[in-house]
Amino acid sequence: MNLQDSEDRREFLRVDYDNQLNFKVLKGEKLTGKQDVWSRNVSASGLLFSTSSEASIPALASVVWVELNQKLMNVCQEIENDLVIHNNGVFGRVVRISEGESGKSYDIGVCFLRKKDMTPEEIQTLTAE
Repeated sequence: MNLQDSEDRREFLRVDYDNQLNFKVLKGEKLTGKQDVWSRNVSASGLLFSTSSEASIPALASVVWVELNQKLMNVCQEIENDLVIHNNGVFGRVVRISEGESGKSYDIGVCFLRKKDMTPEEIQTLTAE
């Protein structure tokens, strides 16, 4: 498959977004912060970020929380009003992990969680303080 075919199958337009992220991984019932995490791009369905720290790579399929600035949060909510939002951020699930720049960074793809795909109890568990 060539790159053009891959891009044509995308459901949402991706926008470059290069900023340091406040990023946490859900472990049990606790969110654990990670360091050295930078966003690369964002869409209504998720985001791609990178890290040079192996310790900051979450497990595949793990639930994560990513803080977004207000402008980006508004854009995401306008496009997709069903996101699981908490404390100026959104919850997502890690769907892809790959090597970025050879031996120097890792790319992590996150798909935003949607309320319609979760029970009220699951949402309550995620957003409980």
